Amino acid sequence: MRPGLDLLALTGRAMAEALRSRPGLAGLALEERNATARARGLPEFPDLAAWLADLRPRTVCLTLLAGSGSRWVKSLEAARDLPMASRPRSFVPDFDPSLPRGLYPVANLLPSRADLSLPMASYALAAVKGLGRHLLVVRGSEAQIDREVLEPLGIGPEQRDFFTQEAPYGKPLGHGDAAWQSRALWRGADYVVTNFAGDANSRLSVLASLLVLDALCLAGRGPDLLLPAASIPSPSYRIDLDAEGLPRRFFHAKLQARAEGAAFEAGPGYTNVGLRLYRAPALLEAIHHFRSSFWIEGTGYAIPGNDPEGHEFALDNVDSWLAASGRARILPLCLPEELTPAKSLDDLEAFERAMAVVVAGDSGLGI
Repeated sequence: MRPGLDLLALTGRAMAEALRSRPGLAGLALEERNATARARGLPEFPDLAAWLADLRPRTVCLTLLAGSGSRWVKSLEAARDLPMASRPRSFVPDFDPSLPRGLYPVANLLPSRADLSLPMASYALAAVKGLGRHLLVVRGSEAQIDREVLEPLGIGPEQRDFFTQEAPYGKPLGHGDAAWQSRALWRGADYVVTNFAGDANSRLSVLASLLVLDALCLAGRGPDLLLPAASIPSPSYRIDLDAEGLPRRFFHAKLQARAEGAAFEAGPGYTNVGLRLYRAPALLEAIHHFRSSFWIEGTGYAIPGNDPEGHEFALDNVDSWLAASGRARILPLCLPEELTPAKSLDDLEAFERAMAVVVAGDSGLGI
């Protein structure tokens, strides 16, 4: 990459520079990709559209849309018990709490849609639309997802696969397990992009990260995990960097005990915003490692450091495993607003405010 803007290890002033040049990162990646291709006698791409046409069949966009979440269901139940005048503005009384959270209606901020509202998951799917084949991990509601989310975005049945995440011991066992179960549908790709239906995803963040990863891979410098990140005052999902700016540990309160979390420094830091970009062979290697090492038939997963009661396998575990051996990098180009997940009814107003900022920043990118 160009001297002064090393896209593998952006920290401090370099991160600030990257944020200032955020809209131009895709073009910068194209220049660098073509410079490598030229030096190796390989074909160059005339524009981003041609590059994306090459990437699309080599990429799978795995969107997790499998459940509601206990916090979400409890928030709906609590709102339903309130007097009509005291209910949150965002509460929709006839919404079925057994449906995926991503189907809940929120304000429509997409310029391509005329509706007053749209399902929450529309934003996550719009962010990855056209970047690869869509793989949606679900637990039912496929027809409704097609009708209300995918079809209005122009994502037809020929562009997507549904995969039902099984829950052998009463509940789904995490997004790492979802990746394991669905591996037959993505293992032949070069890249796997993962996101969640309730996150405030930016198309610019996903697009630029995918292009940067592919450019680095062509140059022989590609990591196995490229993690789009933001810098915020007090991150709950802190990324621990070493002296060289490489990620070494990731903190997730659901997976790790509070005592371990106390070892992470307080104050400003980098955070995961829910997006991950993997080289597919490395993701396959990692999930095989966790399945073979920590799966207990009849119980679920017993991964050291995870909540022992949950028996879950998370993509966070994959990230930490890759980072421990120096195979992960962060790309801190994300806006702080991208870390505004809607996990309860009380989160929706903040989610909509964040999406207004994100969509404005993505204007002109086809979102």
